[in-house]
Amino acid sequence: MNKLIIIQIFKSIDARKFQKFFSLSVLILLILASSFSLNPDPALAQELTNSNSFNPQAILREALQWIDSLGAVGAIAFIGLYIIATVAFFPGSILTLGAGVIFGAVWGSLYVFIGATLGATAAFLVGRYLARGWVAGKIADNKKFAAIDQAVGKEGLKIVLLTRLSPIFPFNLLNYAFGITGVS
Repeated sequence: MNKLIIIQIFKSIDARKFQKFFSLSVLILLILASSFSLNPDPALAQELTNSNSFNPQAILREALQWIDSLGAVGAIAFIGLYIIATVAFFPGSILTLGAGVIFGAVWGSLYVFIGATLGATAAFLVGRYLARGWVAGKIADNKKFAAIDQAVGKEGLKIVLLTRLSPIFPFNLLNYAFGITGVS
């Protein structure tokens, strides 16, 4: 039954619409690539990082420098920062690489694993208990989401593991998405 629901969802995606979307995406990428190749100004990257706008990469870089100065307490601070960053949709790659630089590959991997697991749990709980009612109200009439929610509720572990292994699905988004589904 679950396989039929998922197959029906994928069959409902029109091949022509997908082809148009793909062609448009390739065209946009080509335009962007050509505009950057015509103006290879390295100062552009510095201007973007030095602007006064909200820059999560700069915030995380400064936080990592602060954590590095803490010594032994830095591991606890790093795990706490990773949890907050996961819930706040900050990019985890900067923190993951920073952990390797600050703590070394073995300890950094351990701290990232702990922080990512606790952060994913926190984001799941936020999605489940704080945002579920609001999101459910917004998508109440969506039959496709109802079918996906039903499939995830029955085959939760399998679907969670498969989506975690896929690089297509963003880690932070999945935490919230599974929180609004019926997965246990």
